Amino acid sequence: MTAQPTPPATPHTDRVRRRRPADRRDVILRSAAKAFSANGYHAVRLDDIADAAGVSAPALYRHFPNKYALFSETARNLADALADATGSIPHDPDHPEIELRGLLAALTGASIDNRRTGGLYHWEADYLHTDDARYVRDIVIAQHRRIRAALRRARPHHDAESADLITAAMTSVVASPATHRAALPARQISDLITGAAMSLSDADLPTRPEADTDPPPTGLSPTSKREVLLTEAMKLFAAQSFREVTIDDIARAADLPSSGVYRHFESKAAILQAAFWRTSDRVTALIADALSSSSTPREAIVALVTRYVDLCCTNTAMLSVYVSEIGNVAPAQRTELRNQQRINVEEWAAWLTRERPELTAVAARFLVQAALNVTIDLTRLSRRPTPERISALGLRLLLGSADSAGADSAGADSAGGSDGVEIGE
Repeated sequence: MTAQPTPPATPHTDRVRRRRPADRRDVILRSAAKAFSANGYHAVRLDDIADAAGVSAPALYRHFPNKYALFSETARNLADALADATGSIPHDPDHPEIELRGLLAALTGASIDNRRTGGLYHWEADYLHTDDARYVRDIVIAQHRRIRAALRRARPHHDAESADLITAAMTSVVASPATHRAALPARQISDLITGAAMSLSDADLPTRPEADTDPPPTGLSPTSKREVLLTEAMKLFAAQSFREVTIDDIARAADLPSSGVYRHFESKAAILQAAFWRTSDRVTALIADALSSSSTPREAIVALVTRYVDLCCTNTAMLSVYVSEIGNVAPAQRTELRNQQRINVEEWAAWLTRERPELTAVAARFLVQAALNVTIDLTRLSRRPTPERISALGLRLLLGSADSAGADSAGADSAGGSDGVEIGE
């Protein structure tokens, strides 16, 4: 019998072949993790995940009954990847510094391997149900305790609170490659970020104030209804998420009728977009202010860090929303916001390379992103460290020398809060 020729491929046959991957479930999970990491939980549609995975919507539903099932498994998978990474590092009581570096290198490697999905760590706890949240949190706590234990053996001069804080900052540093898209070979990223995280082990942190509570807020609130709406909306978005808050909720918080909201903003999305641009503008203005008060690259770096920390500490709701709700901004606006963020990072990096000419521009961007990530993560803790301590860690990362985190980074009269890191308990 004469063999029949293989029929030529058509768009239909290509589509059928593309929609039948052998590892369909894994492909769906990878596509979902990328989408959730980039856009947030609520902004992602199942149809978008199905298209990205190359499967039909009915095929996706055969594996996952709903979006939450997909989200919870992606979060658990990310936690498992981190646990597997550190689980391969042997306990070494006699050489704690080697163990500590090994743990940080392993987590850096996991972050590099999950650069397009690791952004989940910023906000997964906001959406996970109790059992899933506990599963992820147990892994995070176990890792924190192991890193902290190795740190305290390697650097016994740190007290418990300082070790807790430094451990949290180290973890934020090694996670930072998953929060941006600057490009370097994986080996260079690993060496740079692991070394930066390890440098925090020698950070000289300012002594925390004796008071264990934040000082009462000072200053006056704006009277402009538009500003009041923005302020109250950010508080609600941070506490409940963008999708859960209604226009009526915002109106009540601002002591306005619902119709009064629409005199200033055409929609809830317009409020979010305005708040995002307000945040972006403040970060951009901060750079100009820092440079205007500086006469050397080193002074510029100190001013940039301390001003950014102060901004984050006094605008925690806005920064929290900026991190977790970016996916609810229109794609074009999202692109513009991220472009402005890149410009700001490049400005920081330019001054860093002037102070440290041994760094390439790309390496400097990685360190700047790490310092920004540490600031955001530490200011979102329920027991926030003092601004002086956060600044000291940021300056240690950027300037690299032990004396950079001391007097330059903190004023004795700055307002302080209670110190400590809740995951270290």
